[in-house]
Amino acid sequence: MKNDLIFRMYLTAAGLMIFLSATPQQNPGTTLQENQFNKPRYAYFIHPTLSNLAGKSANDEPNSLSIHLLSAYKFMNGLSVGAGSGIEHLGKPMLPAYGYLRYDLRTAGTTPYVWIKAGYGFSLESEDTDDPWYISYRESKGGMLFNAGIGIALFSRKNLGVNMGVGYRYHKVSTTYHETSWGGEEETIRQVFTEFNRFELQIGVVFR
Repeated sequence: MKNDLIFRMYLTAAGLMIFLSATPQQNPGTTLQENQFNKPRYAYFIHPTLSNLAGKSANDEPNSLSIHLLSAYKFMNGLSVGAGSGIEHLGKPMLPAYGYLRYDLRTAGTTPYVWIKAGYGFSLESEDTDDPWYISYRESKGGMLFNAGIGIALFSRKNLGVNMGVGYRYHKVSTTYHETSWGGEEETIRQVFTEFNRFELQIGVVFR
């Protein structure tokens, strides 16, 4: 079921890119020189993305979905700076918050680019577990994240583009276990760090 959803997701993105590629990229009434002259020195854009995070670990599924929304400024030299957040599942529900850097190798049309994200992922899960001998409390604090990748974006309309990309995701999650024996006579605290290394396959839309 999940693999079918991912396949349809990327098939839709490919259809969007083909549709947009059939649209003229330049106003026939304007020359290339005028387009370059009227190009803003920076542009604000909003970029929602949907990603499949693939990789194996002892306590997580091999594939999980990640939904992000970021906003950034793109300068005339092709560099974009911004920040974003989202929702994803890496062993537990996570809320990432990060800074974003992107460099476009071109400024219009079909644009190859590279990106970097760095920040912190906050865990959305804490759990109490009762059994006949122990009372356990699990506190997940999240941890640092890093993401880098390459992609291609297609801008054939003034304010709309689509993108596809591949990348690497690293995420470190800290979990603290508080365990108290029956009767409260003995308490044990354990801290466990889990490192996730994921291959990311991403699609998205850019509004500017």
